[in-house]
Amino acid sequence: MGINVQFPTVLWLLVLLLPLWLMAWVAPQRKHGLWLNLGLRSLLIVSLILSLAGVEIERTSDTLTTVFLVDHSASITPAMRARANAFVQNAIKAMPATDQAAVVAFGANAVVERSIAQNATEIMPNTGDPTKIGTNIQAALQLGIALLPSETNKRLVLLSDGGENAGSAQRAAQIAAAQNIPLSFVDLGEGLGSPEVQVSELQAPTTMRQGQALVLKVMMESSVAQVAHLRILGDSKLITERNVQLAVGTNRVEVQLGAQLAGVRRFRAEVTAAQDSITENNAAEALTQIIGIPRVLLVEGQPGRGKYLQSALAAAQIQSDVIAPQNLPQGLVGLSAYEAIALINVPVKALPANAQETLPAYVHDLGRGLLMIGGGQSFGLGGYNGTPIEQALPVSMDVRQTETRPNLAIVYVLDKSSSMQACHCRGPSREKDGYYDHQGRTKLEIGKDAVVRSVAVLDPRDVVGVVAFDGSVHWAFQPVAQAKPDAVLKAIAPLEPNGHETNVGIGLRAAQDALAKTDARIKHVILLTDGWSDGEDPVSIIKEMHSQGMTVSVVAEGLGSSPNLQQMADTGGGRYFAVKNMEDALQIFVQETRQVSQNFIIEHPFTPQYGVHTPILAGLDQGLPKLYGYNGTTPKQTASVALADADGTPVLAQWQYGLGRSVAWTSDTAGRWSKDWLAWSQFPRFAAQMMGWVLPSAENNPVQLTSNVADPQTTLQVTLPMTSTLSQDGLTLRATLLGPDGKLQEMPLVAQAAGIYQATIDTPPQGTYLVQVLGEQQGQVVLQNTGAFIVPYASEYRIHQSNPALLETLAHITGGGRLAQPIDAFAPVVHQNAHSVQDMSLPALFVALLLLPIDILVRRLIVLWRTRLQ
Repeated sequence: MGINVQFPTVLWLLVLLLPLWLMAWVAPQRKHGLWLNLGLRSLLIVSLILSLAGVEIERTSDTLTTVFLVDHSASITPAMRARANAFVQNAIKAMPATDQAAVVAFGANAVVERSIAQNATEIMPNTGDPTKIGTNIQAALQLGIALLPSETNKRLVLLSDGGENAGSAQRAAQIAAAQNIPLSFVDLGEGLGSPEVQVSELQAPTTMRQGQALVLKVMMESSVAQVAHLRILGDSKLITERNVQLAVGTNRVEVQLGAQLAGVRRFRAEVTAAQDSITENNAAEALTQIIGIPRVLLVEGQPGRGKYLQSALAAAQIQSDVIAPQNLPQGLVGLSAYEAIALINVPVKALPANAQETLPAYVHDLGRGLLMIGGGQSFGLGGYNGTPIEQALPVSMDVRQTETRPNLAIVYVLDKSSSMQACHCRGPSREKDGYYDHQGRTKLEIGKDAVVRSVAVLDPRDVVGVVAFDGSVHWAFQPVAQAKPDAVLKAIAPLEPNGHETNVGIGLRAAQDALAKTDARIKHVILLTDGWSDGEDPVSIIKEMHSQGMTVSVVAEGLGSSPNLQQMADTGGGRYFAVKNMEDALQIFVQETRQVSQNFIIEHPFTPQYGVHTPILAGLDQGLPKLYGYNGTTPKQTASVALADADGTPVLAQWQYGLGRSVAWTSDTAGRWSKDWLAWSQFPRFAAQMMGWVLPSAENNPVQLTSNVADPQTTLQVTLPMTSTLSQDGLTLRATLLGPDGKLQEMPLVAQAAGIYQATIDTPPQGTYLVQVLGEQQGQVVLQNTGAFIVPYASEYRIHQSNPALLETLAHITGGGRLAQPIDAFAPVVHQNAHSVQDMSLPALFVALLLLPIDILVRRLIVLWRTRLQ
């Protein structure tokens, strides 16, 4: 027991008693009654001063207050709840008379079920009832701590299975430990396990293409080994059912379904078993967006180049149309009929003029796919260097690492027959139309000038040769490295058109023989002729050259050139240039030489090396066939290289371009370089996955809708891509939620950051919900999207919801322990030493008020007594 004073400085007023007693002591006559009067007056003053000082009496308390925290969540079975009620009732019945108790019920929240009282009859139930879907032990601990009175000893008793799924009980336990409040517990799940089966998850593809087989993965858990009946429903209609043997623990069952209709499909897995306690966890759902069979456009640079790819795509249920480059739709409206476009060895000059603008916009703004496939007229060799189409691809056409570029041997084959004397421009028939025009330079002079200019753009390491032909062959400049333009000009200057015969074959044969003796990785021929030839068939020779790794491009002079020159260029894997004005040959030679030297073709047998992981190569990681060549390119900085040559040169590269995607396959699909791949049994799968990667899907929809379902709230988020051309000024977004009961709930979407809008709602009941997003600007609808999400059954219903380790941890933090008997809830608590404090300010004031009339009465009696004595 002790005495405390709230305002000790007030006690200095007691000093006022000293003068009062001193005056009484030094008084000359001490009359009877003086000391009695002085004592009463002093006692009155002392009472007033003690009242002002806030005097308190502190006593040691033996009272213990115990707050029972009882778990009422859905994970508590009837048997567990009966055990908790019996424990609390028996503890309160055995409670000592000096102690008191209260009961808190909790689930997702906490409420006072019985307020603090000293006996069982006074502990009245509260009308509040906690939300059972959820277990928030932290809320229960905080409410229990708040109920405990400060003047008694304290204890918390937690009766739960420990299955926390909201809040942080350990954080609240730290607060209890700081206040020296022990937490003891009763594990309600101990020894009361019931047989249980649950569907823990139904896994389904988020998106897939119509026509593909659908595989559902059902994850089930069982606490006992037994046979269960599994039903699969699609959009509430039974699809299939079967009996499954469940082992103790996790069981995985795969169910393969046939092709499904396009649209958002809802699948549900239901399980029933003889030994089961909770039915709420016997089903799970999943959503799959099934996109209609895609339609793609294959653009062939040469007829037949797309047949292998088309067959592979058809095997994967991907529809394709094949067209020539000039038939490419002119605008975005026409292109939008297709979900992806493949350019198969297409030179840029063969495309319509506006394709340079429409194809990049088709990918970037419409979110569609672009696939470029290699060949002798693709990538850099096709003239894409520096074009807008190159910007949409994951590779650059120029090979920046020139130190890794293989050396080049190039032979210029010039026709010096009499037809090269003047401009052959009057028509295709020599006899009828004639071919002499003596104005301007001869065609051979222009050809020689073109060769000299071309040599100037070559690397010093490259080998250069010039051979001329008419009825015979003449080496004007033997193949040699380090060739100087002046030396070449000096060597070829004497060439004059004077032969009346033309034998293209002997000129090509001479170039073939020379290149065969040259140690170069790239061997190329540029042939200038009108193609009217006698002697050996040039096409046969070019076919041999191509088989030896040599390529041939043809510059056809004049309107009257031979029609088989196109065939010669195609057979030689090069490019064909029809020149109406011979002066254009100057630029063509330079361009062709630069492209061959800077954007080379690499031809050698090799097995592509794996790079980054990509869905394109899913299931194809057990080895790949050989390739025999590809177009040289350089990967862009943000591109991903999935397959490459040994030196890292890309064979398969991919990237995201705006809203869409593009892929570069630098080898071909016509058999020149990829003959082993075309014969490979997995080629249809590879082709389908390569095309499938660039196809638009729900993931690259311009408006992305995502949901985060959690207790107690669900967040809906709409993301507009940064590449979107839609202005966000004045843009308002709202979402409409359609529940399984048909009720609508509208909510505004609030901007959180650039292009990100959110809405937060209370998590709705279990079920499937559709979400319609609508964006308006100046009263006009500018965007919309429809999505869906599933609210699963509460985690309360899961088998492994109990967590006895958490109960042990909470007790360890606070210094509590496991309770074996109900009476232990009121066992003395050590190291608390609670004290009760009684404020004596008011009693002291009452004493002063009582002494005041007594003091007055005593003084009057003394005066009356003195008067009578006189």
